[in-house]
Amino acid sequence: MGRPVSLHCFYTLDKVELMARIDRMIQRAAIGAPSGFDPSQHFVEQALRSQAARRVRLHVRRMEAVAVRTPRWSEPASFLEDLALDLAVGEPGVGCRTVNLRPLKGRCASESWQFTLHVFAQLGRREWRHRPPVLVADRGGFRFALSQLIEEAHDSALHPVALLAHGAEFAPMEVIEDLAQVWGEYAQRHPTGRRTTWLLAGTSAQAWWDMAGAPRVDLVDFGEAEAAATIIGLTPQTPLHALQRAAHFSGGVPGLVNAVADRLRQDPELPEHDDALLASLGSVANELRGAVDIAHMDTALAERLYTLVAGGPVIFSPEVDEPLTMAGLIRRVKTHGEDHVQIRAPAISTLLS
Repeated sequence: MGRPVSLHCFYTLDKVELMARIDRMIQRAAIGAPSGFDPSQHFVEQALRSQAARRVRLHVRRMEAVAVRTPRWSEPASFLEDLALDLAVGEPGVGCRTVNLRPLKGRCASESWQFTLHVFAQLGRREWRHRPPVLVADRGGFRFALSQLIEEAHDSALHPVALLAHGAEFAPMEVIEDLAQVWGEYAQRHPTGRRTTWLLAGTSAQAWWDMAGAPRVDLVDFGEAEAAATIIGLTPQTPLHALQRAAHFSGGVPGLVNAVADRLRQDPELPEHDDALLASLGSVANELRGAVDIAHMDTALAERLYTLVAGGPVIFSPEVDEPLTMAGLIRRVKTHGEDHVQIRAPAISTLLS
């Protein structure tokens, strides 16, 4: 007997915070497009993570399957919850279920099939329903049962629905392959008027990222102004000088932005030296240090990091830059239309200085 599959995997928000965010989104949707120049347009253009969200929303509203690559410390759970709220209050409205696939880590095939079928059985339902688990004996049975559930959602949902899943790196590759095949067959049966879709987000595991035909979006970090706005939303009383330093030091990395905001809640005055500030960020600082230590074990990766710290962005080199990107230490940027890379945040540079 395998371990029972835990279904307590759904990201939850504080109820007051959730209702406030819903109210803000409804108000924003009701305002409509301004007729003149929007003074916030410069901020919108620099809101890099919001741009990624708009691209994802476009694909989901078209009922297209989407693959989203999420570097370490990119906080995909909160991104998908925000995305689900935006899709619910926008036009056309899309009802979403969000799920974390981490419980699939180390599971056998039969447990993974049960978990996946249970999740898809909730599409289009107002509340979670519990019914006897669908038992399948092989991949063919899993694909058949999954196809039936998708068609059921297509026929019964009152509005378009989408499953937003993160933690793709924890799912068995055969499950991802079967999902892609079944959804592809569904899309062929319904070339227009589709009522259901899914989004898969994860870190490494190149195979799931290459899902056939699925648009691909990189979940980028916050721009500096966007990071500052996020910190202010979490710690409204932050002094301007501390806010500017915190936003810059975080590099817009969502995990660092949240850690700095937590630090500011404790004391609005930040440590004077960068190494002391980094040390005050708790577990995230330890994770960053661990990632840098692992990179140091490879001479080529270590040399690349120190080259990036010493100068500005350099042209992307897959052999060294892919591993460092997946480790969360560097990020891609466009310079004169070409792919370059740079250190992801001054916090990381502090560890290398």
